Amino acid sequence: IYALAQGYIIKLTNLGPGTSSGDSGAILADTTVVAKTVGFPLGGKFVSGTKIMYFADAVLGLCRIDLSKENPKVELIASQFELDDGTISKINYADDVDIGSKSGMVYFSDATDIVSEQEGKTWDVLHGYLLDFMRSKRTGRLLRYDPVRNKVEVLASNIWFANGVAVNEEETFLMISETSMGRLLKFNLVGPDQGKLEILVDGLPGFVDGADCSKAYCYAPLPSSCPPIVRLLNSLPPSIEAWLKTLMMMLPKAVSPKATKYGGVVEVTVGDESSSGGSITRFFQDPSGECIHGITGVTSHDGKLYLGSLENNFIGVLDLDAPFDESPPFLIFSNETAQQ
Repeated sequence: IYALAQGYIIKLTNLGPGTSSGDSGAILADTTVVAKTVGFPLGGKFVSGTKIMYFADAVLGLCRIDLSKENPKVELIASQFELDDGTISKINYADDVDIGSKSGMVYFSDATDIVSEQEGKTWDVLHGYLLDFMRSKRTGRLLRYDPVRNKVEVLASNIWFANGVAVNEEETFLMISETSMGRLLKFNLVGPDQGKLEILVDGLPGFVDGADCSKAYCYAPLPSSCPPIVRLLNSLPPSIEAWLKTLMMMLPKAVSPKATKYGGVVEVTVGDESSSGGSITRFFQDPSGECIHGITGVTSHDGKLYLGSLENNFIGVLDLDAPFDESPPFLIFSNETAQQ
């Protein structure tokens, strides 16, 4: 299942080798439109053993669709919810979803309180992120939806653009991609640090986006390396940085800073509930974006990573068991490489 910017949710079937794309190594598929939303669908996940999929829509909120039905319809689960103090909180930018294998809880991110602008028949979700970055205000949240109680609650807040969300197989922790900080966070679901949000991996060479966990590892894509303008802003005194960012927010979209063409996926190991921090085991990069760039989504399945994007007209497939060399255009770095 894949989502398109125009709101279409499509099903890919009959995958096999093909050459019509001009690439002899390409895998082609038949596509069928199964549903359409009026918003902008992003990350999604199936309930284990079913054809029920929850997905985050950057415009609508948390949604659900049952693909076992002959004519599946998109159901809006939550566009707002009640906080503990009785006030109503809107979900302005639902971004990614994962589902706990043990509890059936739906974990999802609300990236920012900035609402995306509509442009023609679609929505400019990237500009919403750019404004959030320039504003430098941490309004991202990690949320949890309980399907039994039909209730949404806040697990963590003050995240600078809360993006990808992934729960591990044992449902002991969540990994969250904090895009604007270029780092991965860990939210503990059990153990002595239950309810604590901590830094898992920091200092990545670019912005992180989606997230997914397999049995042994977790993965996060980097759609862009850190642009020179961002390095410059980070080197300035806070007052000057804030003034320049305010000025840049006023620029027309046509001259707004653009992402650096780059493709990357980081593979990390995460300690158990009694340990903190994680470590990078491998780092897959296409430094010039020659083969693939702008990777915003990653799904791990049967030893392969399926790489989605808001920009590309294809889905990337990375075979984790295939031999890699260390020459351009695709580089692989690991702890073992770094020690040599």
